[in-house]
Amino acid sequence: MVRLIKPINTGLKVPDNYELAKDQTLPETYKFKANGNDPIVIHLVHATKPDTNDNDLNKTVTRTINVTNPDGKTNTIKQVAHLHRSGTIDEVTQKPAYTPWTTDDNWAEYDTPQISGYTPSQAKVSATTVDGNTQDQTVNITYSADAQKASVTYVDDKTGKTLKVDNLNGVTNAKSGYTTKAAIDTYTGLGYTLVSDDTNGKEVVFDNDDAVDQAFTVHLSHGTITVTPENPGKPGEPVDPDNPDGPKYPDGTDEYQVKRTGTQTIHYVGAGDKTPADNKQTFVFTREITFDDVTGKIISVTPWNVQSHTFGKVDTPVIPGYHADKAVAGGVTVTPDDLNMVIIVTYAPDGGSGDNPGSNGGGDQGTTPTPDDQPDTTLPSDNNTDKDVEKDKQDKPKKVKKARKIIKTRITKQEHIGNAEKAEHLAEQEHNDQTVASPVKNEANEPQLPQTGEANTSVIGLLGMLVAGFAAILGFESSRSRKHKN
Repeated sequence: MVRLIKPINTGLKVPDNYELAKDQTLPETYKFKANGNDPIVIHLVHATKPDTNDNDLNKTVTRTINVTNPDGKTNTIKQVAHLHRSGTIDEVTQKPAYTPWTTDDNWAEYDTPQISGYTPSQAKVSATTVDGNTQDQTVNITYSADAQKASVTYVDDKTGKTLKVDNLNGVTNAKSGYTTKAAIDTYTGLGYTLVSDDTNGKEVVFDNDDAVDQAFTVHLSHGTITVTPENPGKPGEPVDPDNPDGPKYPDGTDEYQVKRTGTQTIHYVGAGDKTPADNKQTFVFTREITFDDVTGKIISVTPWNVQSHTFGKVDTPVIPGYHADKAVAGGVTVTPDDLNMVIIVTYAPDGGSGDNPGSNGGGDQGTTPTPDDQPDTTLPSDNNTDKDVEKDKQDKPKKVKKARKIIKTRITKQEHIGNAEKAEHLAEQEHNDQTVASPVKNEANEPQLPQTGEANTSVIGLLGMLVAGFAAILGFESSRSRKHKN
C-alpha cells in the first residue's frame, strides 16, 4: 500500500444554495496520514437572499371612524399607521423569513363632535398602540335627539290674566303636531281678538337648546260690538245666531237705547165731523253703544245726535162757523228723556140763536158740542206700555162719566141763577185754566240704561180734553144767556 505523504488538492465546493456555516472554511488540500485519516467535516447553512418585495416588507393598518350627523350626512375620519420590516428568502426552501413589524405611528384618541341638542353614541374613541397584530378597524358613531319641552301660554291682555297654558314634550328639532289655531278659534268664538302669536300660526317645532325650555305666548284682547239704530241689540240673544255659545247682547243695548222718536201731536177737538185730523211731527234721536264681547259690559255710549229738538209751529185750520182757542199751535221742544208732547186745539161754535148757536148771519151753521163730542183721551204716547193702555181703557168710562156729571151740574146751576155774566165769566175762567197738556213720564215702566238714568215718557191727555170740552159748553151757555137777555 502506497502512502502519500504529499498533500493533495481536495477540489471541494459549497453546494448551490448553501453557504459555509459561521467560522467554517472549505479546505483546499488534504494530507493523508500513515496511520488512518481524519474525516473532513464541513458545516453548511442554507443560503438566503434579501426579500425585496415591498408588499412583504411594508403595510398600513387603518381605523375608520364614521360619524353620522343628525341630518343624515356622514363624516369619515381615517387613522392610518405605517409598519415596516425586513425579510430574507431561504434559497434552499424558498421560504421567507421576516423581522418583527415596527412603526412610528399609532391611532390617536378621537373626540366625537358635540352637536347641541343631541347625544353621540360614543363620546370618544380611545388611543391605540399599533403593532404587527393590529388589524383594520371601523367605528360607527351616531347621534340621538335629546328630550325637549315647550309651552304655549294664552294671555288676556285686557286683564293681564293667563287664560291657559299648553305644555308640549318632544325631542330636538322634532315637530310637535301642535298649532294655536284651535285654541285661538275657541277664544275668538267667545269674543276675544288676536293681538299676537309667537308661533305665527305655524306648527311648533322643538329647538336644540337643552338648557332652556321653549316658551311661546299668544296675546288676546277683548272684541267689541257697537249697536246702532240700524242694528240694535237683542238683550240675551247671541250676537251671532250660528254661535249660540258666543257673545250675547247685554241689557241696555235694545233699540230704545239707540233710537228714540220724539213727537209733537196737535190734537183738534170741538168741531164735530169737521174737526181736522191730528197734525203729527216726529224727530228721531240716535246714538251708538259699544260693549265688551267677553264681559258683556257696556264700555262707551256716544251722545245723542242732538240734545233737544224744537218742532215747527202750525197754523190752526179755519173752519167756517167755528173759532179756535189757538191761532197757532206747536213749537214745543222734546229731548231723548222727554219725547212726546200733545197740544190740544179746541174749536167752539161762533155765536148764534135758538138751537143753532153756531150760526153767524148767513154763514155756515155750527153744531153745539156736547160732552159726547169731546175725545175721551189724547193720543197714546209712543212710550206707553200695554199695561198703561189697558189701565186707561179700564179707567176711561169712570173719568168720562164723572166729567159729564160735573158739566151738567154746572150748566143746571147757571140756568137757575139766570145770571149770564156770571156764567160767561165761569166759562172763561174754566177755559183759561186749561193749559196745553203736559207730558207725563211713565216712570213705573220705563226701561233704564245702565248708569244713565234715561227714562221713557208718556202723555196722558184725558183730563185736559174733558176740561176743554166742559169749557166749550159753558162758553156756549154763556152766549145763549147773553143773547136771550138782549
